[in-house]
Amino acid sequence: METPDTDPPRPTLAFIYDRHATLTTTALDERIDRCRRYAVERGWVVAGEWVDHGDQALCAWRRARWGMLAYAMRQAAAPAVCLVDTWDRISWDRADSAILRLAVHRAGGHCVTTAGENDLELGRGRITVAAPLPPGRRP
Repeated sequence: METPDTDPPRPTLAFIYDRHATLTTTALDERIDRCRRYAVERGWVVAGEWVDHGDQALCAWRRARWGMLAYAMRQAAAPAVCLVDTWDRISWDRADSAILRLAVHRAGGHCVTTAGENDLELGRGRITVAAPLPPGRRP
C-alpha cells in the first residue's frame, strides 16, 4: 500500500523587529534577546532581525526596516510572525501601529509580543485591524 507523500509541517518563522532612536544600545540588546528567547521557547526559527534606528525609529512613514521585514515575510514559504518585545516597539500611536501591522497582515503574517499578545486573537492584541467603511458611510 502506498502512503501519500506529505511534507512535514514547516516551522513558524519569527521576524524580530525593534526600533531604537538613541546611541546607547543596552535596552535594545535586552529587547532583542527577549525576542530571541521567546522564539526559541516556542520552537520558532528566527528568520532575521530588523531594527530601525535614529529618525527612522521615530516616524512610522520612514520605517525602512519595517518595509524590508514585510517584504521578507511575503517571500517566506512558512507561517510567519513579526515578533516585538511590546506593542510600543511598533509605534506609540495607535493609528500608525494599525497601518504598520496591516502591512504585516498583507504580507501573510501577524504580530506577536513577548508577553504572549497577538493581533489574531480577539481581545489579546492592542487594536483590531478593521476594513474601511464604504464611501459615504460614517462610523
